[in-house]
Amino acid sequence: MNPPISRTALVLSGGGARGAYQVGVLKALAELLPEQKTLPFPILCGSSAGAINAAVLACHASRFKVGVRRLEQVWANFTSDQIYRADAWGMTQNSLRWFASLFRPRRLSPSRRSLLDNAPLRRLLKRIIRFDQIESALQRGHLFALSVTCSGYGSGESVSFFEGHPEIASWQRFRRAGARTRIGIDHLLASSAIPLLFPAVKIHREYFGDGSVRFLAPVSPALHLGADRVMIIGVAGTEREERKAMEGHRYPTLAEIAGQVLDSVFVDSLNSDLEQLQRVNQTLERIPEAELPGLDLRPIETLVIAPSRNLASLSGKHAQSLPPVVRFFFRRAGITHRTGSAVLSYLLFEPSYTRELIALGHADALRQKDEILRFFRAEA
Repeated sequence: MNPPISRTALVLSGGGARGAYQVGVLKALAELLPEQKTLPFPILCGSSAGAINAAVLACHASRFKVGVRRLEQVWANFTSDQIYRADAWGMTQNSLRWFASLFRPRRLSPSRRSLLDNAPLRRLLKRIIRFDQIESALQRGHLFALSVTCSGYGSGESVSFFEGHPEIASWQRFRRAGARTRIGIDHLLASSAIPLLFPAVKIHREYFGDGSVRFLAPVSPALHLGADRVMIIGVAGTEREERKAMEGHRYPTLAEIAGQVLDSVFVDSLNSDLEQLQRVNQTLERIPEAELPGLDLRPIETLVIAPSRNLASLSGKHAQSLPPVVRFFFRRAGITHRTGSAVLSYLLFEPSYTRELIALGHADALRQKDEILRFFRAEA
């Protein structure tokens, strides 16, 4: 198992159904690099939905385009009932269990305390991901490392579980750690368990949830795994759309509050981490080259691709594609195409929405064609 010359990493952030946008970017990348047979980024780091996308790519590290096609096939045909129980009995039963846990918490299993039952997602992951292929990719040298980040509810730490080259060492920093393991379904379910919406997953002796929660340094795992160049596909829009001021006499709905919380979980930490990385790069540019070897810092080239449109705004027009039962429950919680668009954008696993996000990601990446080609040519 020889380490690759290239140490380019791909960082895929979280965001529920917004993960479809990443598939569109990857599709464009496969088209822009027609001669690329194997994975162009031997280091893969994902959290939340990005962790699932990263795992699929890792399984197809020897055939990058096949992995991208597999991702597109799944995301373009998603339906909500493949992610969480969307039938009347399933949603009612789970909601009652969650409500009952408020009054009888000790009598219920912690795995029951969530608004949605994501048992269908476990079945889907078992069907589409062969985890043994990750080890094969590592042995052939097509993959250097795969990292899946989860948030520990007991310790408050962001733990990046990784499977990779023997030279990679585990790490421990303030509220974040890296732990070597064999990546499996539980890691992906934990990393994508949006707080309150999906159940936490027990790994070893601790319960873990969505990897984006309290993840203060999303780019950090890639650097610990040895990356010197990082491509990042985000799920937060770059444009600043004016928001209508909320009427002063109206109290914010539960959906509006939840939307703000989810945005802060999935968006803010990545942006702040990138700003810090850019400041470090700018500082290193001012330091004489002769003094750089004595510093425990190195410049990191980055390429960021993010949505050119607000994904929450796009979700509103697709709300009617949800199953009637799901729409009923969402309306009761105030999640509508107007007030709950942010929450919808994370839970709208329906083909009309995911296909639009794939198309947007594809178009956005093609608009950055020159930057992408320059990034990968520099690698060569």
